[in-house]
Amino acid sequence: MRRGYYVSDRLKDMKYADVIYLGAKGMDRKNRLILEHETIVVDEEIIKHLKENCLVFTLIHNEYLIELSKEYHFQYIALLDQENFVEKNSILTAEGLMSYLISHRRMPLYDSQVIVLGYGHCAKPIIDDLIGLKANVKVAVRKRKYQKEIEKKNAQYIAIDQVDLSQCDILINTIPHVVIEKEQLDHIKKNLMIVDIASYPYGIDHHYALSKGINCQILPSIPCKYAYGYAGKMIADEIERKLENA
Repeated sequence: MRRGYYVSDRLKDMKYADVIYLGAKGMDRKNRLILEHETIVVDEEIIKHLKENCLVFTLIHNEYLIELSKEYHFQYIALLDQENFVEKNSILTAEGLMSYLISHRRMPLYDSQVIVLGYGHCAKPIIDDLIGLKANVKVAVRKRKYQKEIEKKNAQYIAIDQVDLSQCDILINTIPHVVIEKEQLDHIKKNLMIVDIASYPYGIDHHYALSKGINCQILPSIPCKYAYGYAGKMIADEIERKLENA
């Protein structure tokens, strides 16, 4: 019993459940549930026999679960589709990223030349934290409408098709599609660090970057790694709130 609820991790108990959390991504279209240490195939018969209006959660949006929810009449919720949850998750992501940058570089963030690709939920607290640590920050976006807001943060706006990496110390990508071309990676500082926190296909061609000897890292699910206690509590709190309002 936790928080007054009975909690089980056995597949056979799913048919009794009022709430099911299927991890970060949930099942793929082959009904495979990829966990940290194993991959489980969920028999569709189990899904068919879920309670009507059972609440099924994942962290990331899953189109397949939306389709299944319509067919089998359970309620599907992706936590990262919820505005309040996204905001808290973004703050944890920024804090975890600062921890990574500080512990994996020989130079300080102070006075570093940083380019942030994108200006969405995750990018904004990252920019705020970098500015607070006195880094020189450029923000590359497609839409010029964000220029005043970016400059108000004391960062520099640049158009995403005009990114110049030749003087960049750190490149942080938050955009889930390739925006940096291979040719741009041929003209960089020797010690450039690239950190990609977006989902596949990421913001650069990481295979090409690695072939060039560039220090590039893909960092998924930062909150679960750098603030796992609070990240878990966030998930539990949001699920409980949804359950109470169901």
